[in-house]
Amino acid sequence: MHLVMGSPNRYMQEKNILAEAGQHIAPLGKKALLVGDETTLEVVREKMNKSLKESEIEFREEIFGGEVTKKEAHRIAALLEKDNFDLIIGIGGGKAIDTAKAAAAYSDRKLITIPTIASNCAAWTPLSVFYDQQGTFEEYIIFQYSPVLVLVDTEIIADSPLNYFKAGIADTVVKFYEARASAANKEKNAPTRAALKVAEECKDVLFEFGVQAAADLENKKATKAVEKTVDSIIALGGMVGGIGGDNCRIAGAHAVHNGLTVLPETHDLLHGEKVAFGNLVQLELEKNEAEFDELLSLLNKLDQPVTLAQLGLDRVTDSDLARVAAKSCSSEESIHNLPFKITEAAVLEAIKNVDSKAKEYLSQLG
Repeated sequence: MHLVMGSPNRYMQEKNILAEAGQHIAPLGKKALLVGDETTLEVVREKMNKSLKESEIEFREEIFGGEVTKKEAHRIAALLEKDNFDLIIGIGGGKAIDTAKAAAAYSDRKLITIPTIASNCAAWTPLSVFYDQQGTFEEYIIFQYSPVLVLVDTEIIADSPLNYFKAGIADTVVKFYEARASAANKEKNAPTRAALKVAEECKDVLFEFGVQAAADLENKKATKAVEKTVDSIIALGGMVGGIGGDNCRIAGAHAVHNGLTVLPETHDLLHGEKVAFGNLVQLELEKNEAEFDELLSLLNKLDQPVTLAQLGLDRVTDSDLARVAAKSCSSEESIHNLPFKITEAAVLEAIKNVDSKAKEYLSQLG
């Protein structure tokens, strides 16, 4: 297919925009189900709920189950249908928003997303990443429709947990490396070329502003560096796949992330943290030493895991790593988007090499 444009109908990013959320939401429907966890619903409640009431939007809050499972998405979809909601508003991080996206698709309801953290581009994209109840990756599903509205309040983001923001930078910088690999042996039509330029801009923005943005966010400041980084994580990050389609998909980094989920020790790690390590594994597979060293430095400055020990796998066995490699290389995995043949043995060796090189790098820093 030449071009599939997956993007929200409207994307709005501004300080304090949730205080006027009602006027942006009201034209889309008058009865909304707000889905998030207890923390994220509390974060937006003071700003947003007053605005919803002023715009005469009837709404109810629903706590989602904490994991993106099809069972949970169908449960929420049933609520939307039973009580005749016009809209579902996914509030929070990737898991809450992915659950809301799936529930909207299953119930054929309009979807609005409100990210309270900048940890990934979930608020932009028309897909959900599903896991089982134990947190092991199952599959991605791309839905027919994108969000009708995305509201990004940079004051809310600036007050979010720093570790999610840093992991969001790690998850977004990978767009460049994976899109480039995925597109390597494919026709470079105009959308593909545009997507690759967007992916490169993602990387450049994050290398230029990411570390400063993390420092500013630690001080709860919605600075220009934070705004540029949030733009890159949510909007530019989402555009890469939206414009590039199947030519600019994920590749080795996310496959290794999925492989790591077979080990329970990694389940408490953030998505971007596991992707960070997977990105290094991809560059090792590509034998790209210069970019490996450059990325290793950035990830370390952002406190992202670059060794197995930092992933909580200090006691990992070769058998455990073989399971990670096997999952990473399963037939449906994105690692096969790399422009060369991949084997489990090569992935296993790359994982070990990354660990060794990162440990040596850290030892030199003292």
